[in-house]
Amino acid sequence: MKFSLTRWLLVPALLTTLALAQPSAPIPVETLFADAAMRGVQISPSGRYLTFLAPRNDRYNLAILDRETKQLRWLTNMTKESVVYAKWAKPDRILFAQQLGGRESYGIYAIDPDGQNLTIIRQLAQVDAADRIGDYDLPRDFISMLPGDKDAVLMTEMRGNSGLAEPIKVNLRTGKSTRLELNDLNARVWIADNAGAIRVAICTDFAGPVKILYRSDEKSKWQSLAEFPNEISLIFPEASPIEPHWKPIRFAKDNRTLYVLSFLEHDKGAIRTYDPETKAFGPVVFTDPQFEPGDRMANYRSGGLGSRDAFGGLIFNQAGELGGISYMAEKSTIRWFDPAMERQERNLDAALSGTANHVVSETKDGKLQVIVATSDRDPGTFYLHDVTKAEMTFLGKANPAIDPKKMAEMRPIAFGARDGTKIPGYLTLPLGMQPRNLPMILVPHGGPFGPRDVWGFDPEVQFLANRGYAVLQINFRGSGGYGLEFQRGGYRQYGLRMQDDLSDGVKWAIAEGIADSARVGIFGASYGGYATLAGLVFTPELYRLGINYVGVADLELLIAQGNGDFRLPRMIRDFLRLTRFDPATDREQIKATNPIEFIDKIRVPLLSAYGKNDPRVPLGHGAALESRLKRYDKSYEYIVEENEGHGYRNVGSRVAFFHKVDDFLAHNMGWPTAKPNSAGATGPGGR
Repeated sequence: MKFSLTRWLLVPALLTTLALAQPSAPIPVETLFADAAMRGVQISPSGRYLTFLAPRNDRYNLAILDRETKQLRWLTNMTKESVVYAKWAKPDRILFAQQLGGRESYGIYAIDPDGQNLTIIRQLAQVDAADRIGDYDLPRDFISMLPGDKDAVLMTEMRGNSGLAEPIKVNLRTGKSTRLELNDLNARVWIADNAGAIRVAICTDFAGPVKILYRSDEKSKWQSLAEFPNEISLIFPEASPIEPHWKPIRFAKDNRTLYVLSFLEHDKGAIRTYDPETKAFGPVVFTDPQFEPGDRMANYRSGGLGSRDAFGGLIFNQAGELGGISYMAEKSTIRWFDPAMERQERNLDAALSGTANHVVSETKDGKLQVIVATSDRDPGTFYLHDVTKAEMTFLGKANPAIDPKKMAEMRPIAFGARDGTKIPGYLTLPLGMQPRNLPMILVPHGGPFGPRDVWGFDPEVQFLANRGYAVLQINFRGSGGYGLEFQRGGYRQYGLRMQDDLSDGVKWAIAEGIADSARVGIFGASYGGYATLAGLVFTPELYRLGINYVGVADLELLIAQGNGDFRLPRMIRDFLRLTRFDPATDREQIKATNPIEFIDKIRVPLLSAYGKNDPRVPLGHGAALESRLKRYDKSYEYIVEENEGHGYRNVGSRVAFFHKVDDFLAHNMGWPTAKPNSAGATGPGGR
C-alpha cells in the first residue's frame, strides 16, 4: 500500500496553534489532560468536506475543511458549552449536539457546510433534578437517518416524563416534525428497516413483561415475537442483562431477516439471524468463548447519537451485507466475513504497525475513508484513506504533544480471586522500569455493571505511570463483556465480592513482587469512587492514600435516588434491587457496606472531587462525606466544581483537578521520579 504523508494545506495551521510544546519527562498535566486537538473526524458523503471537533474558547467547537478550496473554517463559536457530537446526516446537512453543564441534557442542531441555516432540532434546556428518571434518561433519539430522503430523519420525542417516546419525522432544514404514530404500545425502543419503515418495537408498561413486537410493513398489525420478564437491558442497551433473552439489533439487507444478540443458549451472547415471519432462528453467526460481541456502552459514550449496531458490533460492507463483527477481547478485535474488508485491514495494519486501525467514517461510495490509528500509547492519529489509489494522507493527531515513545505499555493480566475465579485486568508499568517493588495505584472502574476497563490510551493511566507508579486496573465481577455469569457474580455485591476482587488484585501484585506493600494507593471515579472509600474503610491496611472522584459515598442516598425513588417505574426499581440491593430485605448488608458509616476507620489522606450539577452522583454524597471527615478530624482535601457534572468535561476544571492529584500524590506518597514544574504541593486537610 502506497503511503503518503502529504498534508492538507490548512489543517496543520490550525493544529499548530492548538499544539502544546514538546514535553519533557515528567510530562506536564496540561499536556496529558488537554482537550484533543481534533476528534470525531468525519468525511461528508460526497467526500468534499472533512469535519471534526477541536478546542476553541476552551470548549469543543465544530470545524470544517473544504477539500476542494482548501478552506478551513469554524462552523460554531460556542463559549459556554462544548459541541459533544457531530454527524453528517445528509450530503449537505450536519447534525451536532451540546450538553448543558454536565446535566446530561442535550440540545440538537442542524447546519449547512457553509455555516448557514442553523436549525434547532431540540433546544438545549436545563433539566430539573426533581424531574429526572435517575440514570435512564440519556437521549436515544435517532431511529433512522433516512438515506433516501434529502431532508428528513426519524427520531423520537418524549411524552412528558412518562418514559414513552413517539416516533417523529423531522425536517432538518425547517425543524418541523410530524408524529408518525401514537405510542399506544408502551414502546421504549423503535427499530426501522433499511428503507426507514418502523417495523420492530420493544415494549413494556414496566409492570408486566417486555415484549418484542413486529410488523411486516407499516400498514400491518403488530404481532408478538417474544416476551421476557422485566429484562431491562432490552430497553436500555448499556444496562446489565439479568436473565437469558434475545434482542433485535437491525434488519439485514433483505429487510426481512433480523440480526439479533441472543443470550438464550450462550453465556457470552451470540449473534444470530432471526426470521420474524416464521419466528425461527438461523444458525449462530458469531460467538466467542470468553467475550461478548459488540460494546453495550457505545451508545452511552456517544451521548445517544451513536449507531445501535455497536451493541452487537455489526459492521456492514458497501453492499449492505454483514462484513464483520467487532468485540473487545483483551484488545479490540474484529471477526471478518468479507474477504475484501479483511484484506484492507491487513494492508492498513502493515502500513500503520503497532496501532489498532479502524474506519470511523467513509463516503457514500466507500472510496474515501477516515482511519483512526490508536494504541495504549497513542491517543489517536487520523488519516484519509483513498481506497482506489491505495494511498493514505495524514490529517492530524488527537494530541500532537503526546509522544507515544514516552508513553507506557498497558498489558493484559489475570489472577485468581480467593474463590478461584479468574479475574482479568490490565497492568501499566512506568516506562523503562522493571515490575519490582514499585509504588502502585489501583484504579477501579465505574459502573459497576456493564462498563469494563479496556486496552487503549488512557490519560489518567499514563499520568500515573509517568509519575513512576504501576497502575492496576481490574475487571472485577459485575464488569460487562465477559458474559452473564461473570456479570451476575457482582450483583448485590457492593463492598463484598466486587471489593474482594479488588483487594485480591492488590494482594496478587504484592505477592508477585510488582507492588511495594507500603506504597499502594486507590483512585476511582463513580462506582470506582465508592470502591475507593470502601477500600479505605474496610481494608485500611492495604492503602496509603485514596482519591475519590465523583464517587458514591452514602448507599442510603443511592437508594433514595434509585431503589427508593417511587417516581421511577417499578421495573427500573426492580432492576436496581436485583443488581444493587433491596432496601426492604438488605438493611443489614447496606449498613455493613456503607462507607459513610465507617469514616472513622480511615487511616490515610483522602482527596475527593465532585461536580455541582452531577445527575448520577449528586453533590449530597460529597457534602455528607466532608461532614463526616470533619467530625472525625481526618486528613482530606475536598473539591467542588460549579459547572460540572459526572466528571470534569471542561479543560480548565480537568487540568486543575489533576494538578491537585499531582500535588496530593507527591505530598502523601512521595515522588518516584522528579516532579515537573507546577504550583507548590499543598498539605493534607484542605478544609
